[in-house]
Amino acid sequence: MWQLEDLIRAYNFDIDAMTQGFSLSPLELPKVKQWYRDMADAMKAEGIHKKGHLMQLKELVQDLSTLNIKLLQNPNETKYKELFTAAMPHITEIINHSDDFVRNEIDACFTGLYGVMLLRMQKKEISEGTQQAVKTFSNLLAALSVRFRQYENGELDIDLNTNENTETI
Repeated sequence: MWQLEDLIRAYNFDIDAMTQGFSLSPLELPKVKQWYRDMADAMKAEGIHKKGHLMQLKELVQDLSTLNIKLLQNPNETKYKELFTAAMPHITEIINHSDDFVRNEIDACFTGLYGVMLLRMQKKEISEGTQQAVKTFSNLLAALSVRFRQYENGELDIDLNTNENTETI
């Protein structure tokens, strides 16, 4: 979704120009354009013309962060804790270089992955250390996404709405 926000900005919120090369059926193209227009309208309404992310995306990242903290507090989540511990040095590095833009550990993982995706799109070299960091982020987020899906399906007995011990760094 962050990439779509940037794509809309790159086209200066001109959805017709942005979707010009899409090869979709005459029935599907108007639906896709409307979806992008709705997203562009939300971005305008939230005042994120030049940078920033939609509130619904921020809220999702915050929910993931809260779940992350709850999993770290759970003594039965040893594998998850190992994945988090492996990613933590790289998370700290991103947070230290973020100028307070990154809000929590999970936000740092997404920021790191998005940054590497942008570098790849620009065909820039990715260092071995960065590739290792990305691997730790991917592993952590994959495990977190499984747990989040379980939470959404009511298969995980965790309440994300309680704020006890859910401080971010």
